[in-house]
Parts: sequence; structure tokens; C-alpha cells
Amino acid sequence: MVIKKIVTFFILVLTLTAAVAQQNTIKGTVLDNKKTPLAGVSVTIKGTKKGSETDFKGNFEIKNTQKNQTLVLSYLGFKTKVIVINDKTNLGEIVLFEGNELLSEIVLKSRNNKFSRKKTAYVSKLPLKDLENPIVYSTITNELLESQIVTNFDDAMTNATGITKLWESTGRAPGEGTAYFSTRGFSVQPSLVDGMPGFTFSAVDPSYIERIEVIKGPSATLFGSTVSSFGGLINVVTKKPYKGFGGSVSYTGGSFGMNRVSADVNTPLGNNDDLFFRINTSYLTQDSFQDAGFRNTFFVAPSLSYTVNNRLNISVGIEYSNTEQTNPSMLFLRRGLPLVSNNIEQLGIDPNKSFTSNDITLTSHIFNTRAIADYKISDNWTSQTVFASTYSEAKGYYQYLIDGASAAFFTIPNLLGDAAAYVQNDLDLILGESAILLQDDVFARLYDKRDADAVKTNIQQNFIGDFKIGEVRNRLILGLDYVYRNTNSRNKNGNPTLAQNSQFPNIVNTFNYAIPGAGDAFAAQLASFPYFDGFFSSNGEVVATSFTPNATYKTTKSDLDAIFDPLTANHISTSSQTFALYASNVVNITDNLTVNLGLRLDHFDQDGNDDDLLDDYTKTTFSPNAGILYQAIPNKLTLFTNYQTGFVNNDPSVNSDGTVDTFKPTKAIQFEGGIKTNFFKGKLNVGASYYNITVEDFVGSDPNSVLFPESLILNESQSEGIELEVNTNPLAGLNLRASYSYNDSKITDAYSETTGLQYDELQDRRPESAGPDATYNFWADYRLVNSDNKFLQNLGFGAGFNGTSEHITANNAVTGTFTLPSYTVFNSTIYYNTYKIRIGLKVNNITDETYYKGWSTVNAQAPRAFLGTIQYKF
Repeated sequence: MVIKKIVTFFILVLTLTAAVAQQNTIKGTVLDNKKTPLAGVSVTIKGTKKGSETDFKGNFEIKNTQKNQTLVLSYLGFKTKVIVINDKTNLGEIVLFEGNELLSEIVLKSRNNKFSRKKTAYVSKLPLKDLENPIVYSTITNELLESQIVTNFDDAMTNATGITKLWESTGRAPGEGTAYFSTRGFSVQPSLVDGMPGFTFSAVDPSYIERIEVIKGPSATLFGSTVSSFGGLINVVTKKPYKGFGGSVSYTGGSFGMNRVSADVNTPLGNNDDLFFRINTSYLTQDSFQDAGFRNTFFVAPSLSYTVNNRLNISVGIEYSNTEQTNPSMLFLRRGLPLVSNNIEQLGIDPNKSFTSNDITLTSHIFNTRAIADYKISDNWTSQTVFASTYSEAKGYYQYLIDGASAAFFTIPNLLGDAAAYVQNDLDLILGESAILLQDDVFARLYDKRDADAVKTNIQQNFIGDFKIGEVRNRLILGLDYVYRNTNSRNKNGNPTLAQNSQFPNIVNTFNYAIPGAGDAFAAQLASFPYFDGFFSSNGEVVATSFTPNATYKTTKSDLDAIFDPLTANHISTSSQTFALYASNVVNITDNLTVNLGLRLDHFDQDGNDDDLLDDYTKTTFSPNAGILYQAIPNKLTLFTNYQTGFVNNDPSVNSDGTVDTFKPTKAIQFEGGIKTNFFKGKLNVGASYYNITVEDFVGSDPNSVLFPESLILNESQSEGIELEVNTNPLAGLNLRASYSYNDSKITDAYSETTGLQYDELQDRRPESAGPDATYNFWADYRLVNSDNKFLQNLGFGAGFNGTSEHITANNAVTGTFTLPSYTVFNSTIYYNTYKIRIGLKVNNITDETYYKGWSTVNAQAPRAFLGTIQYKF
């Protein structure tokens, strides 16, 4: 037995020696046709995970290559080149020629600056390097997500420059699968997947994300008005099929019942090396840190890439998620009435209270499909045809916790009119109790039953050219864009039990006695109130009232079914269409001076509610943009400025006399200037900019509206600020990322032409949707790559923090202000990563910081949590 093992060992050694003897180190220099070195060119060995990127001198080196392997060189804006490796190890100069062959999304693990991804074909719908692009964008790479052991989309977004969360992911309506964020003073939700409109979801598996791109400023010229915010937009770039077989399986577990299983598998189909399939899937169960609450999500995303020939490539992708979750705890501050408390200390909130139970849930299904055909017309022109559709639905119970809800009872005298005098004693008792409730922070728990779905379809035809007029290079996109949307809701709302409580039975009986049926008519009016089952203090204690005499902290689904099942659903169906033409051209005036000009013609046609022809309207809008970029130090330092525009169409208003008021679109204009750098062979990327955004016909909220927000069109608001982002790889194995942003937003002209009133209550105040004025984050990842010890070479550490300044979540002269405190949250990781196995541990919120988010609300955030993950790669 021993002799057999020795013989086997020597055979193995001889085999390995023979294999090594056939392996070489391939090197070369990549140039363009002007003999200028190209930095950042992707150089890969076909069918393997081996690869490299060229340095700033265009040089590359790949070790352990074998004869007859195929070398693939690809670079944005240039034609891909394929070279078969023979006995020659120094390939010398390799020339790439200009062309617009769009690359598949490949990220090399050998990239040194792992937190920086400064090339994209999505931000400007053209393949541009960051140093060629006058538009500012912040990129969150998959390496950063892996370093931080990120398990949900909201945590991933804490790495973006100038981004902060406003609201939790509610799931209350179709498409609301993610949280609301604030950027540059405006609210935004993720709405693009691979540059196309699509509903995204909070529990999307990080293994499916190639990167997240946060494009800054109004972006209507290329993306229209329905998917972008005036502050920018969020694009999720997914992983695509690649040539070869590989994948991973992982498990993550941790605090608050966190369990997540995920898999990523890529494989060729057939033997022709032209058809590849990839599938990502995951299942997540996660409990809340509060006394009740959970989220369960199943996610699957198959995709296919087919190279028909050297001109035509077709890719198809599908994403499906099924989520069941409880309502996230959000305390809505009162509207139209003075606040009792103005900060967290005065409110006395218990952050561990959820005010819900685990059998009161919402379920949501999201189904996205995309198909893209890239056809190379010539060396200079490419046709791209895109079809994307998305379907989303939301079903279940949604709850609100609203401060000051008893103010609704003060509308009862108006309902009664002159008849109020006959029940004045009962009415005085009702109004008196309502007034007492308004003297404290008392939250009513309201419910409605959701049943809604939405469909969105997008067809794009792009013609992308890269050509010269004389010696002037032009990179041009001409596009046609069609978007169709349809939303159907069958929600139930009402309060059939209110007439049975407090003094209402006396009033109903009195009216029925005086005029038969009059009391029943009044009871029907009460039944139109929202259903509420209790009043609570902010620490979760039940506040006894005659309106909800049987209130308890916990409510069950069977209790709500008994209320809502008999109610009639309110069916509303709305639809709209958008037809658009757009063009954008990047012109190289000189090698270092670039001018970008773009224009969109957008025609919006809203059919509105099928039952109401008065809300139908059409709008045609032009949206231009421009940018100037100068590379003061070629490929290292860029100075830029841009002019960007955005718009949102405002629905008409139907007056009581049947006439219709139409409104101009809300329009935004941004001026921005700054610098971008790429120093030390790509090891130091810095971006710094100042922006100023002016919005005309700004949509705000009426400060005098009680309980529920009512939109109000004001003349003007302004948002200006600075942003700084640094990504660097100063030492081998050390990657750093840091950002800081400051935003000053205010309503500069609070006059409303629609109402003819001046709203001094809002003048010069920061909009609640603007979020905190300062945000910051930092993350460091260090791997001991220079250690002589094999074990230590695979060991890595990560640590960082993120935080914001204080945030005024309610801000007008009627209610006053409510301030959420500033915070800083610290996190850390340790991991062991080999070619086959990755094991990691993480602590979130190391100091157990108690902190809050909000948008006219108070939302408690998670305390300290521990995570562990193990991944097997193949």
C-alpha cells in the first residue's frame, strides 16, 4: 500500500512537471492605429478565467498560458481582436482599430483598483470611459459588495456618493420593491436594469449584480421622464453569460433569522462555442429586528447569449421574484397641525416596536424580460434593437401609523350640516375626545387591502456610429423609444364598524327616528372613513378611546378579513404611452477636447383612468443636454462641465364644475462642473464636482392639508451642492473607497399659479424629500497578498462606516419641524478567499447605534447584527 502511494505520487509530480513545462508567460503592448498606448484593455484567455488589463503604457502580461490557447483583446469603442497563442511569448505591438462593437459585461478579477469601474456603455448609451464622459456617475462594483457581504439592495446603496435612504421597501404597490432614496435633493427609486426600464427588487442577490450605476442629475435626454428623477437615476447592471463553464453556490446566515442560499451557474450549450446560458437564483428568509416582521424572497434570473455570426449577437434575460413581507414600521408625522414633539427624544419612540404581526402580510411578484439584438452594420455603425417588459403585482394588507388622525372627526359637523344642532351633545363628546388625542403624540393604525398590478413595455431602436468627418471623431447614437404603461388596482378601503362605536350609534338612531333612513345615510358616510383598529403611543402602548374600544397591540389576518371581505373593491385602470426620438453625439474637437450635444423629443399620451375621460391629456416636450470635457493630462486628468435637463408631466385637475385645469410639465435644468482623475496607472480615481439644479413648477405638498398629502405646484425650487469620491489602490492588496457630499436644497419661490396663493409656510425651507444635507461613507479592504505564508495570502479584512448629518423629516411653518439626529454606523468583515472557497464573517453596526431614516416619517433602523457566509466556486 505504501509503495503504491509512492508510485502514484511520483507519477503525479511528473505529470505536473510536464504540464508546467508547456506553460509560458505571454506579454505584449496594445496600441491604437495612431500608435498611442491603450490603458485598461481587457485581455483574456478564451474559455478560462485567466486575464489581465493593460497598464498606462499599454503593456500586459499573463502567466501560465499554453500553446494553441486563444487570446481575446477587447476595449470599449474598439473592435475586439482574437490571437491564437503559438510558440511566441512576446507578442510585441498589437493594434486595435476603432469601431463600436459593444462588449459583454466582463469584469476581470485581476483589476487592481477593485472598487473603481470607470467604463460603461449605459450612462451615455455609448461606450465611453469615465475620463471621456462629462456626466457624473458613481459605481458600486460587485467586488465591493463581496467585500462587505452585502445581502440586500438597500445596504449596497450606502456605498453610493450622495445617496441616502428615505423610506423602506414597502411592497405596497406594483413596482415598489425597493426603498426610496434621495440624491442631489430629490427622491428616486431604482428603475433601470441594464439601461432599460424595469421594476427592481430589494432582495436581488448580489451575485447577480455586476455593478450599480448611480447617474447624477436630470437625465431625460437619453432616458425620458418616467424612469429618472431630477437628482439622477439608478441603473442595475446584471451579470451576463460568458464563454466557459463556472459558477458558485453560497450560504449566508446571521442575526434576526437571516438565512440565504444562492447559486450562480454558467454553461455553454452545444459544441459550437456560440450559445451560453447563465442562471442566478436565491432564497432568502429574514426576520425583523423588531418584535414582529419578516421578509421571504425567492429570486431566479436565467439569461442566454447567442452569437449568430460575427455580425449578429442576441441576448435574452428573465428575472422573477416572489416576496412575502410584513409592513415595515414607519411612523407618519401629522400634517396640517402643529407637532407635539420635534425630535426623537421628545417623541419617546421604542425602536423595537413593529406595531404589526406576522400574519398580516403583502405579497409581490415581479417578472422582467429583456431581449437585445446587436447587429454590426459596418465597421462604423451598429444597430441595437431592444425589447423589455415588466410585470409587477402587490396583494395583501398595508398599514399606516398616522399621528393626528383624530383630526378627521372634525369634518363630521360639515357632514351633518344644520342637522348637527340636533345631536350637539353627542357631537361635543366626539370632538372633545378627538381634541384630547391631538394634545399628545398618538398614532392611529390604519389599514387598507391592496390588490394591484402594473405592466410596462419598452421598445428601443438605436443606431450607434463611430466615424470621422475629416479628422474629427464622432460617436453618435440615434434612438427611437416607445414605452407603454398600464396599472390596474382593485383596492379595498372603508370602515364598516365606526358607526357602532363612541357616540355614533346615538347620532344614527336620533336621525333615523327623526327622518327614516337619515341615520343610515350618515352611517354610510362614516363607512367611507379609512379603517383603523387602535390608537397608540410611540412606545407601543395602546391609548384607550371610545372609537376603538377593543384595541389591542396585535391584530390578526382573520380580524382584518372579517372587515374587508364584505367591502366592494374600487377598480381603477390607467394607462399611458410615450413616443420619443433622441440623439447624442460625442465630438472630439481635438484629441483632448470633447463636446457632447444631445436632444430628445418626447410625446406623452395619457389615457388616465378608463372611467374618467377628463384626466386624459397629451404633452410634447424637448429636452436638450450638453457637455464639454478637456483632458488637461491625457488619460489622467479631465476637466468637465455639463448642462442637463429633465421634466415630469403633471396630471390635469378636474374641478367640481366639471372643467379641467391643465399644467405645464415640471422642468429641471442643471449646470455642473468638476474634475475626474485616473492617476498612478489607474490606482487613484478621484471625482469632484459642483452642481446647481433649478426646478420650475416644483411639485410640493400643501402645508395646510390635514392627515394626507395633497400635491401643490410651486414656482421654483433650487438644489446645489458638492460631491467628492475617491477610489484608490495605494498598496498591493489594499483598496479604499470614500465619498462625501453636501446638498443645499430650498423652495425659492413658494407662489403657486394653480391656486393663486403665496405659501410662506414653505418659502426658503428644505423639502422633506431632499434628505439630510451631508452624507459620507468609507470602506477599506486589505488582503495579505505579499505574505510568504500561503494561508495568510488568502486572508482579508474589511472595515468602514457610513453616515449622514441630521435630517429635518418634517419642515413647514404649520406643523413646525421634526429633526432626526445625525449618525455614523461602523461595519467590519474578515474573510478567507481561495480559488474554490470563500468564508466570511461580518459585523454590521458595531457600536449598536440607534438611528433613524424618514420622509415625513420616523423609521427605526437595524441595531448590531452578525453575518457569516460560505461560498464554493467551480
